[in-house]
This record gives sequence, structure tokens and C-alpha cells, in this order.
Amino acid sequence: MALTGVILAAVWQMSGYTMAMFLAGIRGVSEELREAARVDGATELGVYRRIVLPQLRPITLSAMIVLGHISLKIFDLVFAMAGPDNAQTVVPGLLVYTQGFRSNDFAVAAAIAVIMLFFVALVIIPYLWTQLREAR
Repeated sequence: MALTGVILAAVWQMSGYTMAMFLAGIRGVSEELREAARVDGATELGVYRRIVLPQLRPITLSAMIVLGHISLKIFDLVFAMAGPDNAQTVVPGLLVYTQGFRSNDFAVAAAIAVIMLFFVALVIIPYLWTQLREAR
């Protein structure tokens, strides 16, 4: 049950950021493009389905990467809500804390942190590679 509360709090915490990203993306879609689709006979649902949503793909990818990265580092929320001793809410960041500062096993804590870094880099490096390639 503790994990459900942490999930709800995390969704609440990050929903504003994600909504702001999508709102900026929706405002970035040109009105001329929407009007051209309406002139061609598209309904309002069709305009969003065929025009607006495809143009939000980069924002969706950015939101997924940011939220995925934050979900790996969600130590503070779990620590504040469930505490470090709740076995149902073990996340990698909390595991680093418990191994390093509770068990005084700094080598294992460092290894877990390096593995976390590897998984974050596994997602972010290809994204940055494609973004830099498109910028050229």
C-alpha cells in the first residue's frame, strides 16, 4: 500500500511539469496548419489526431526521457513518505542510501550508483545523439 501512495505523489509532483511541456508544444503548432486542415474538411478531433499529435512527438519523447530519468532518482519522495526501512518501496536511490550509510558497504552502494548511471546514459545518449544530428 505504501508504493501506491508514493506513485500517486510522484504523478502529482510531475504532472504540472509534463502539462507545461505539452501546453508549450500545442501552442507551437501553427494556426495556419490547423485552419488548412479545417478547410480541407477535417473535424476538430481529426485536426488534433492528424496535425497536432504528430507534431508533439519530440515533446512526448522528451517528457518520457525526463520522467524516466527522474523515476530512477526518486529517492527523496520515497524517503520522505515511506522511510528507508519499508521493504515495499525499495528503489535504486534508496538502495544506494541503505547500503552506503546504513550498512557501511560503500563499495556496493557505489556499484549500484554506477549501474544507475549506466541505465540513465543508455536512454539519454541516443536521444542526445539524434538531437545533435538533427541540429546540424
